Amino acid sequence: MRRKYGKLQTKENLIVFPGMVDKLIAEGLKHAEDFQYDLAVDSIRQALTYTEVDEQTLGVYAYSLYEIREFEESQKVCEELLKLGPSFYFETMELNITVLMELRQFDEVTKIVESLLEEGIVPPEKVDKYEQLLTLNERLSKQNEDILLDDAPHNNKIDSSLFQIETFSAFPQDKQQQLLLELQGENLSSIENELATIIENGLIPPISKSFALLLMVISGIDRTLSIEKFGFKVDVTPKGLPEPANTTKVKSVLAITREELVQNPTKLDMVHDLIIRHAFAMYPFEWSTFDKQEVAEAYINYVGAMLGEEVACEAQMYDLLVEIDGMYELRGK
Repeated sequence: MRRKYGKLQTKENLIVFPGMVDKLIAEGLKHAEDFQYDLAVDSIRQALTYTEVDEQTLGVYAYSLYEIREFEESQKVCEELLKLGPSFYFETMELNITVLMELRQFDEVTKIVESLLEEGIVPPEKVDKYEQLLTLNERLSKQNEDILLDDAPHNNKIDSSLFQIETFSAFPQDKQQQLLLELQGENLSSIENELATIIENGLIPPISKSFALLLMVISGIDRTLSIEKFGFKVDVTPKGLPEPANTTKVKSVLAITREELVQNPTKLDMVHDLIIRHAFAMYPFEWSTFDKQEVAEAYINYVGAMLGEEVACEAQMYDLLVEIDGMYELRGK
């Protein structure tokens, strides 16, 4: 007996067999549950070419796009969801705000969060979370302003006297780092020795050393440097050294914390912000002898303590995080 099918759908002259769209959606949701966000996006994106999907699927799609760093598309989906007035409105709004932070739209985040808080529509149990989002946004905005550089080529002659160790070490940290930031895009050959001395000098702050080292890495300078920070010491060659956020260990720590905090995007952002900043300060040590799981758990607990949670922090690792955080506090003074 020939099997009877329902009416076949078509899309741009392509036949869509019964059950195909439902299967794509089910596969997408399953992939997201398994943290395979790239596969989730592929399946749901295919389904969307044939039909509209429900609120839950759109929410999973928006989050999966965020996880694979397709922030602009994720933000568009969040906006579409918010117009529908989803059941999980504030969770969707939190994701939208998080994505806007990734897109560096800090003014828009401030406007949204302040408006929600001023209008008093945020549920009492979520007020603290939204205030934390506002604080994190202000922190990221300031950090972005500090490191924002002009991408246009520099034509100014470098004043090498500013980088002589006697002069450079006398500057406050923020001035040291501003001088180094202004070297981006320049030919460093005339001050290569001065930068090497800055990196190897025991009195130069760790973050300033990181800026100097990164400049030499980007320029592909091939010489051996002896670096000491936070009680660790190593000889490195800038040429071929990965940048702070692109090392295997940093990527692994970010992945572990992402999986652990998948249901808490606010805390996840705080953890990732801290990891990236600390990785830069420690560059090129990557938390030295601590393994990636230990480092990931330490940051989750450290941020948890900042948020008032009762957590246990391993003493040695905790002391290191406090010390690195102190470096950034000093830098801002």
